[in-house]
Amino acid sequence: MIFYKSIILLVDESSDGYTGFILNRPGGILFMNNETHTLGKKFKFNFGGPVSDQTFFITNKKIKNLEIFWVENSIYWGNNVKTAIELINDGKISLNDIIFFQGYSGWDSEQLEFEIKNNSWIVIDNYSFNLFNLKKNSWNKIIDGLGHKYKIWSNSPDDISLN
Repeated sequence: MIFYKSIILLVDESSDGYTGFILNRPGGILFMNNETHTLGKKFKFNFGGPVSDQTFFITNKKIKNLEIFWVENSIYWGNNVKTAIELINDGKISLNDIIFFQGYSGWDSEQLEFEIKNNSWIVIDNYSFNLFNLKKNSWNKIIDGLGHKYKIWSNSPDDISLN
């Protein structure tokens, strides 16, 4: 059920497999203390997937002093969250330009290819939605846009036991 109605952005492909993040699964709040050790700013993060408990991010800007990896177009990902938060606090990045994730999604290379071949996933190569504006119900809207074939999925409840 982890991936039920999930929108996944694959950010890395290697001989070992694939890495991605669930874009539409809210996580919680990450609190960062400031130098006076009082409660600092709070940052929302998404549940990125079941692998790891580390925090990662994607951003839509190439930013100096921030170790990031290019995904495509103007999308980058990284894991130096402390520096990213410092850049937000310094006004060099807007919170609208970054999404934080707790954990990530990962597949062995043959595993994901097998799942796609067996129609476990709907693959969209050229997405036309803004990754930084996705909400929990965005999955339904995207599926609706794919035509009548997938209509039954967009109308299914989040809890399939209620169906």
